[in-house]
Amino acid sequence: MRFRMLGPLRVQGIGDGAVSAAQQRVVLSVLLVEAGRPVTVERLIDEIWDERPPRAAVSVVRGYVMRLRHALGSGTDGPLRTRQAGYELTVDDDDVDARVFSQLVAAGRRAVADGDPQTAANRLAKALALWRGAALADVPATRTVATYAARLESDRLAATEEWLSALLELGRHSDVASQLQRLVVDHPLRERLWELLVLALHRCGRRGEALDAYRQARAVLAAELGLEPGAALQELQRAVLSDGVAAPTASFPAGWPRRLSGYYTRHRGRANTTRPPR
Repeated sequence: MRFRMLGPLRVQGIGDGAVSAAQQRVVLSVLLVEAGRPVTVERLIDEIWDERPPRAAVSVVRGYVMRLRHALGSGTDGPLRTRQAGYELTVDDDDVDARVFSQLVAAGRRAVADGDPQTAANRLAKALALWRGAALADVPATRTVATYAARLESDRLAATEEWLSALLELGRHSDVASQLQRLVVDHPLRERLWELLVLALHRCGRRGEALDAYRQARAVLAAELGLEPGAALQELQRAVLSDGVAAPTASFPAGWPRRLSGYYTRHRGRANTTRPPR
């Protein structure tokens, strides 16, 4: 039995996988977020009804749990067990897509640290392929659900940035540029995306567009936050102006271009004398 949280909540192994009642989806989501730890009935009541529970709230929650237990497998070997004052869902990490996603992202980051962008790109692509839409898309946004879904979405965006960064190291400049042009529309305040876009455009030989992207980023940040671009983005713009952004090579330091400013500082001295290959 597998639980899918990276999109609408689904349980592979029960009918069509859907959990019919919205409040029952809340109960299952909270139990999944807290998998391996007991969740009290009082907390489940608070999640579902906040400060206005009905008089029969305890009975209703018990009914939801009973139906979930029947669907997931009852008996002493079932994954949903009664604990003192509450319930606990026991699942393997490999059976929850959100946990598999985290494992793959961690593996991708280890590959970045080891200076292996190909493995990093593969692991991160596999992690991102698990997503089917917004996290817990069909579950009412209770406190726990909203907080956990927001964290997953933030992790997804960070993984996307790291995946695109790895592709840049592999010379996939054009592919990366086209994806980033869409992403900055959806996430205009994410400086990392702008950094990667400016870099990808310049690597494609589209220097003017790279500088235009920097100006767009600066305008958005000023209008929305009243801030200038950060040091990394500003230094990237100066490197593009001086044509000092090198193409990736197998000997690049691990994590590049994640730490853009450090690289440009080390290499700026020779930027104007040697035009790197594209």
